Amino acid sequence: MNFYTAQDQARKRSRLLLLLFVLLNIALVCLINLLFAWYLWVNDDPLLQADRVFLDYLSWERILVVAMAIALLLLFAAWLKWLDVKQGGGAVAEQLGGEQVLPLTTDIAERRLINVVEEMAIAAGVPVPPVYVMRREAGINAFAAGLGLTDAAICVTRGALDSLNRDQLQGVIAHEFSHILNGDMRLNMRLLVMLHGMVFFAELGRVFASSRGSWWVDSTKSRSSSRGYLVLLGVGLMVVGWCGVMAGNMIKAAISRQREFLADASAVQFTRNPEGIGGALKVIGGSHVQGHLEHPECQEAGHLFFSAVMPSWLWSTHPPLDVRIRKVDPHWDGRYLEPQASLSETKANADKAIKANRPEKRVLEGLLGGLAGVELMTDYHAPEVVAGPLEDSLYQLARDPYDARVVLLGLLIDGDQAIRQRQLNLIDGEEHALADRLRGRFEQFEQLSRAEYLALIELTLPALKAQSATQYKAFKRLLLQVVQADQQIDLFEWVLYQLVSRYCDAHFGAVRPRENRHKQIDSLADEYAVVISMLAYHGESSDEVTLTAFNRGAGVAGLYILKIVPRSNCTRERFSAAVVELAAATPFLRQRMLKGMVQVVRHDGQILPLERELMTAIAAVMESPLTGLDED
Repeated sequence: MNFYTAQDQARKRSRLLLLLFVLLNIALVCLINLLFAWYLWVNDDPLLQADRVFLDYLSWERILVVAMAIALLLLFAAWLKWLDVKQGGGAVAEQLGGEQVLPLTTDIAERRLINVVEEMAIAAGVPVPPVYVMRREAGINAFAAGLGLTDAAICVTRGALDSLNRDQLQGVIAHEFSHILNGDMRLNMRLLVMLHGMVFFAELGRVFASSRGSWWVDSTKSRSSSRGYLVLLGVGLMVVGWCGVMAGNMIKAAISRQREFLADASAVQFTRNPEGIGGALKVIGGSHVQGHLEHPECQEAGHLFFSAVMPSWLWSTHPPLDVRIRKVDPHWDGRYLEPQASLSETKANADKAIKANRPEKRVLEGLLGGLAGVELMTDYHAPEVVAGPLEDSLYQLARDPYDARVVLLGLLIDGDQAIRQRQLNLIDGEEHALADRLRGRFEQFEQLSRAEYLALIELTLPALKAQSATQYKAFKRLLLQVVQADQQIDLFEWVLYQLVSRYCDAHFGAVRPRENRHKQIDSLADEYAVVISMLAYHGESSDEVTLTAFNRGAGVAGLYILKIVPRSNCTRERFSAAVVELAAATPFLRQRMLKGMVQVVRHDGQILPLERELMTAIAAVMESPLTGLDED
């Protein structure tokens, strides 16, 4: 299953979820109408209404009023939860007790976590998401949150960091990346919003049940009698609300259990190491706290997590541990593993990736391969960099919220002395210290290989998200001024600006609406021709090979009579507008077009740095990872 098939299935499951939610609300309306009819019946004066029976209080007018009131309350509760969720995965992680881990953390276990997440992100072809740790949770657990690739976040408990070895932690993170890439994360967020109303009604019933006021007391009856009926009404609402919660949990269980099996299998396929995910599950089984968490809101969000957050009931959102383990390790002997001691300094010193505070090239090359049955760009290799103070210094800068700006601006500094001076003047006018810090790094940037540019950009993105909204907006404005200092925007500048915008804007509240306007690829033929023409011109050495690469990309997309766009017409402006228009296609159309683009850049047997940068930026604009590109 590839990313786009999974996304389509996620949408189908979303429609099923909506249907189940509507049915659940209908049942809720019926039960609450019965409760209110009962309350009015028993609270009415029998002397004045001696001939009234219970059914007389179930008029269609009253049922309609109660149904509208319930709908409004449910929408209000869901809207309140949506305000939290739409802020992105980082906001959800913080609500559940997570604290963001800065890339330059000095905590050994957290540094290892950062490295593992970076390795997974690079191998999956997506920017590195922000990382959070639930430092007060001893249970072994983790989750991915967010509405898409642009606002995803990874959160891990301290218990997982202290109890799992590197391979096991890698398996857990691969599991969470599978949820991100397969569309499960967005579905989980919808579940969280939709089912929040059930909890709201249970809490409303609790308020009624504990009410001491007399605002519903009939003057013709005793206060104690009326108050007693109000308490009973509240108890009834509590029962209905918690029945709704139980039914919602059953819906979550029905939808999410199979997704957990798929994510486990994807983690094995991604890491090529069944002992990673299998070992993590065995350690959870061997721990006295397992994956159980203390934060009060974790129960409602239990379907987000790697393992069950509380003792399993019939409607648990996760399959039993032993069943999950046997799926990835059929020869398991039934023995769980003891959690390991906290990561020691000795072990950390033996881990070169932690010591260098950067992803390990050997691990990256081992990860590059298939995720959920999907072929990645397997000819990718981690950039060759020279170990030493220069490389380490730049990678350190990229992880710091302040110095990440130095890295991005340094990559944009022009070789022409006049333009460079103009750029420095702009930076100096915004922040003198930033300009001085950049001047001291010129030699380091000049020695960088072009293959390192993209890796550095991707490493800066989590650090940029650690800024305040005001700082980010000011920096983005400065970034655009530096880009436009020479009165034009070249392709690399377009790539850098698109990656920063697409993966950071949502974190600061600038959410772009999702569009699926184009359902037929013929309507995008002109835009697709511009994009693959640009890719073909930048990767091939002769007109004949360029045309062959173009035709191959057109054929993969099913546009067999497409004509190559002349080089003079392939401007950056036209290319940018075409990519934005392609992003408004349905997921399956995006799959076909991205697959064709990859065939264009692969045609000559190599992928140049600019081609990789363009593909990464195109995927960012289209909100798709560079996966799902199966070969026939």
